[in-house]
Amino acid sequence: MDLFISVSETALIAVLLLIGFLFLLRNKKDSRYPPGPRSIPLLGNVLQLRKDPLQVFQKWAVEYGPIFSIRIGTQDTIIVNDSKLVKELFADMNSTGRSFNPVTYYVGKGNGIITAHGQVWEAQRTFTLRKLRDFGVLKSSNEEFLQQESDALIKFFERRVGKPISGIKLFNGPIINGLWKIISGEGCSWDSEVKPEILDRTECILETVNKASLLFFAPFLRHIAPSFFGWTEWKNAIDRLFELAGRTVEKHSQRLDPNNPQDFIDHYLVKIRETTDPNSTFYKEKGVVNLETIVGDVIAAGSETSSLTLSFAILYLLLNKEVQRNAQKELDSVVGSSRQLSLSDKALLPYIEAIILETLRLSSIGPLGHPHRMLKDTIFHGYLLPKDVTVLAGLYTIHHDSKIWGENVNEFRPERFLNDDKTQVIHHEALLPFSAGRRVCIGEGLARDTLFLFIASILHRFNIELDPEHPVTKIETLSGLTVEPKPFTFVLSLRN
Repeated sequence: MDLFISVSETALIAVLLLIGFLFLLRNKKDSRYPPGPRSIPLLGNVLQLRKDPLQVFQKWAVEYGPIFSIRIGTQDTIIVNDSKLVKELFADMNSTGRSFNPVTYYVGKGNGIITAHGQVWEAQRTFTLRKLRDFGVLKSSNEEFLQQESDALIKFFERRVGKPISGIKLFNGPIINGLWKIISGEGCSWDSEVKPEILDRTECILETVNKASLLFFAPFLRHIAPSFFGWTEWKNAIDRLFELAGRTVEKHSQRLDPNNPQDFIDHYLVKIRETTDPNSTFYKEKGVVNLETIVGDVIAAGSETSSLTLSFAILYLLLNKEVQRNAQKELDSVVGSSRQLSLSDKALLPYIEAIILETLRLSSIGPLGHPHRMLKDTIFHGYLLPKDVTVLAGLYTIHHDSKIWGENVNEFRPERFLNDDKTQVIHHEALLPFSAGRRVCIGEGLARDTLFLFIASILHRFNIELDPEHPVTKIETLSGLTVEPKPFTFVLSLRN
């Protein structure tokens, strides 16, 4: 027995020494590699990030500078925490790759736009941008589309005046419905008793993102306890949305009139039929797979950003009555009560625009953006960014840097985006809510117009007030891959 224990202990020690040696060997970096905190085998720096990762990232940015390195699980990762450096690096074609992370890769599996890179990404992004511009949805002239959703939202609120309203998932319906109309030409009654299929499946993804957030840092955990760490739920949510996307594409394919395409899916199907080059990403089955992926990309990514930002806007306005009053004075002066608000009013409503900019800054719902991957070794400001290393933009750190925004950086203060007499919006170069560079969010224009019209319409019609039964006293958030407010309720009253 003693011999058995001795042999076992010796074997264990040998294995541990081997793991330690391999870890040290792999961690031996070029002297030009960015500095960063020490990591441990297998987990990297995950344990240091488990409680409040955004605060830890801010601390490391102070300690190691604007470019530092960490290890997320076994993946080497570099974080850039300076807006000018982010813009410069992400404008470089070498930074346009996508991470090998198997959790994010499961969304589209390298097809479409979000997880694709190289030829697939360039071709699919170019086509999608062109067609969305053709439809007008990336132009501020697309008044009718946004106005319909805004009107539906106001009517929804009018039926609930004086009653507690949940600020969570509140805007999912109109946002998802609007995107679904663009993509498929189909609308849904998002405020009906029976939740529409597209709304139900998209919300499932939004709910699972933060539940599975640890997997994005340590993907190997999906093999250890897939249900506990959210992998099973994440896979099922993605599969269900893409199943709906595939079914919708098939339905459009069966009824397609090539001479009269009606929506984005129709236009894409026409492109597939016209493509004869087998190497093209639009060729036959490859084209169908990319189309189904883009449908999922647009719905999942586009709905989350706008919906969460609007929820934060309600929360900030709820706790800042003076901001509400200032915005309503501006609306009354410019719009009055005899006509409908429109996107053409945006230039005349700088305070409303400042509210949106401050909401985007303070909430920073996408705190690290989407992971990039270096396509080849690159020397950047004296640092070596090796091929295949993951690169993240520290957007939350940038947006909460007191050296940039002042000591009141954590306060909701729209005036920081206005000139002295509050008549003109001052756009700050350090505000990057939609990231930057070649892979900047393609829906940025539409998102900004949606935020403006929804927020302005709500303030024009209602006062946002505390729920007397459950009054909100401070901002509380849930942090993960996205930042979202903790559940809260509020009450609306009609303005005279």
